[in-house]
Amino acid sequence: EAIWTIQYLNNKEDVMKKILFLSLVSMASVACEPRMPPSEPPKLTEAPEVATDGFLVADAEEIIPLSLDELRRFREQRPLTEFLEPTENISNPVAQKVLEGNWPEVGAVRWIRLADGHYIIERVLENEPQFFKYQIFVFTNDAGRGVEQIVGEQRFTPVEGGTKFEWDYKIKPKGFITRKAIKGRLEEIDKYISDGLRDFATAAGKKAQ
Repeated sequence: EAIWTIQYLNNKEDVMKKILFLSLVSMASVACEPRMPPSEPPKLTEAPEVATDGFLVADAEEIIPLSLDELRRFREQRPLTEFLEPTENISNPVAQKVLEGNWPEVGAVRWIRLADGHYIIERVLENEPQFFKYQIFVFTNDAGRGVEQIVGEQRFTPVEGGTKFEWDYKIKPKGFITRKAIKGRLEEIDKYISDGLRDFATAAGKKAQ
């Protein structure tokens, strides 16, 4: 009877393990299903505290053949978002709407609609003649599963022949597992911003001619 009891308990434990395993597989399958675009823009929520560490960073740099003042004016006339092109996994901006303040003044908030129907919400943190900083904190797409926030920093440094434009795109993952997933996409993200800044520089060069 004691042996039967042990076998029963072992079999019961095996069954519970299988049930747990199947439950985890089911949950993972649901989590991996792509998020559907919302039928309307997301509601504005309170932004999280701006992260200062734990980032994965993509960056880009170009020399723009315009003076600092000319570059800032050109950037307001033709925003950098205009030059971002889609990649296999990253959609491009197609529309925007200011929700609070006056963009790009400090504290201003706006949503951006992407070509795939999803949205992000971002806010301006700093805006100085040679420095611009913003935070993306709402994502309706799959990025929202693994990204806590993105902090963008853009620097404008006068150099011979124009202005050096540096762009750091600092991604804060939600955890270890999502960090690995984002790290695997970092090259694609780097290409996304680098190609966009290159096309921005090309357009600025035509204006300078």
